[in-house]
Amino acid sequence: MTLDHTEGLGLLGGQVPAWSARRIAALRAQRGWTQEELAEHSGLSVRTIRNLELGHVQNPRRSSLDLLVSALGGAGGRPPDAERAALGHLPDLREPHTAPVGSPSVVEHLAHTVRANRLTTFLGPGGVGKTRMALDVAAHLGPGFRDGVHAVELGDLPPGGGPEQQTAAVLDRVRRRLTRGRSAAQGAGAEIDTGTQALLVLDNAEHVPDGVMGATRELQAALPGVHILVTARRRLTERLGANREIRPLPLEQAPGEPLSAAPAVALFLRHLGAGSPAAAELDKDLPLVAELCRRLGGLPRYIEFAAECLRAIPIRLMLSYGPTPEMLWSNDHALLRHQRSVTDSILWSIDLLGADHRLLLEAVAELPARSFVLEEATAGYGRRGPNPLTLVSDLLDTSLLLPDEAHPYHYRAAPFVAEVVRRSGRTTPEPGGPACD
Repeated sequence: MTLDHTEGLGLLGGQVPAWSARRIAALRAQRGWTQEELAEHSGLSVRTIRNLELGHVQNPRRSSLDLLVSALGGAGGRPPDAERAALGHLPDLREPHTAPVGSPSVVEHLAHTVRANRLTTFLGPGGVGKTRMALDVAAHLGPGFRDGVHAVELGDLPPGGGPEQQTAAVLDRVRRRLTRGRSAAQGAGAEIDTGTQALLVLDNAEHVPDGVMGATRELQAALPGVHILVTARRRLTERLGANREIRPLPLEQAPGEPLSAAPAVALFLRHLGAGSPAAAELDKDLPLVAELCRRLGGLPRYIEFAAECLRAIPIRLMLSYGPTPEMLWSNDHALLRHQRSVTDSILWSIDLLGADHRLLLEAVAELPARSFVLEEATAGYGRRGPNPLTLVSDLLDTSLLLPDEAHPYHYRAAPFVAEVVRRSGRTTPEPGGPACD
């Protein structure tokens, strides 16, 4: 699980003071933890912790600091407020905060939903910011759970297997997470305390739906004080808990604000970095940045990929080429393999479905118009499988198809889906291959 963003509210006066960075390292050393162990306890990535300790992160996000405080304060016996003060005289971290995937009111609303339901699922396409929002909400709610927040990464579990095997795999990860403090002393057989009061985040669960739902039923029966927050690209259930869709970043600024304040544009500029040469050039090209964000569908991860590529390629040239899926990738190995490029992310979603869905997507990819009605898509599908109308809801559910909000019963392929489907016979570019290296 990663949380590598440095946007936020300027909690530490615009940058992390060196003594605060040293304090994080000192508290970790007091507990005898490596950076990897602190990552395991806090739910942050090793890369984020390393950058925080080195003082490389400007304006760390409130949720990152709250998760660190929860891990470091909870382990050493000092009250969390004292640790917050030691880490930089921080304000109350439970206050609502600005997140890159939603306004404070959105975070508040989602936090209320998670608190009111023992199971909540955040849904949305790959790259929309489900994990970030889940961590923001978890940091917001963490102080209300006696045993804190526990994040469990499921994205690297192998797909397939029967429901029992999936359930066992998910429960094993949950057990190891919830018993991590006792496992060393009691061995691998340490049992979860039935009195646990915690928020459990099950991240990237779309490929093990049977396992997540089986584990959820067992956990809810055995642990009445545990609330579960799942992130997934598709619905896992309509009968348990609440489903909430995480939306892409808005492309328009609020009335009276500059274009740079539009959430999608603001994320692009923050990720690019104020000190980069490209940032200075873009001050006069903000309409081009807005157009690029529009073509990227307002998806935060796609925007970050484009910002990384823009360090080597001028924005006008990038727009003249599309951009294309091959230009949008990252060499960040803190990301799961299917999260490191637009192509891999889309193929991961397609692979969740069957061959018949792919045939329908291939028909959609060949349509000349951007927006279409179902009759146009099914005309090219033929009679090679089940009624294609029964497949459309699955494609909408995984956000591979999107409704055209201006025209009822009109649809369009999500950004880059048609291109990836047409080119999917080609090898996905490895990091180091594209021109924006």
